Amino acid sequence: MSVIYFIRHGQASFASDHYDRLSDLGRRQSRILGDYLAHLGLRFDAACTGTLERQTETAEIVLSRMNDPGPTASAIKPGLNEYDSESIVSAQLPAMIERDPGLARDAEHMTDRRSFQRVFEGAMLRWASGRHDVPGVETWSDFAARVREAVEQVMSENGRGKTVAVFTSGGPTCATLHMAVGVSPAVAVRLNWQIRNTSVSEFKYSEQGIFLGSFNSVHHLQTLGEPELLTYR
Repeated sequence: MSVIYFIRHGQASFASDHYDRLSDLGRRQSRILGDYLAHLGLRFDAACTGTLERQTETAEIVLSRMNDPGPTASAIKPGLNEYDSESIVSAQLPAMIERDPGLARDAEHMTDRRSFQRVFEGAMLRWASGRHDVPGVETWSDFAARVREAVEQVMSENGRGKTVAVFTSGGPTCATLHMAVGVSPAVAVRLNWQIRNTSVSEFKYSEQGIFLGSFNSVHHLQTLGEPELLTYR
């Protein structure tokens, strides 16, 4: 049986002019993961990533820290990109405010954590339901389908007994969980909010399909005893 390690990118530069790059902390998280994998003696037969800078930068750092990573570069698969949550929220918000005018105040104070959570959570769950699709915005079904296609490509390109690294984001990881164990889209979206930066989720695959091994492990960070290393975005 072969193994795919889904690795979420390090912390991105949230609230900056260029979100899609790793923060200093995100780079440190990635170095720690690479060193941890080197300590374990893990070797990848193949590695792939989406096109997002935070994904590719994480891959470069992690692979560079390993003693024998296998591949020195990652295959690019756009299907492993994260969904565009900003576009999803913007598309869902007008109908949400029409139904609950009080959300307009929250939408004006998105820097407030509670306001952000109410708007963001409501919009993402509407999107995941598939009942409120907006033209021009990727639907949950389309998102899950492109992730499935990318994952199936990874499986078909790598045969038995292979160990593959997939550097991606929380959304594709949870879409793969949806694919492997059948959790609902709503549960998959909620689980995405719990995935920590540089967490590792293990999936095993064979001719019978893909199966969950472990989910959202950050043992490499927890062993250092520095709470600030444990981040979600």
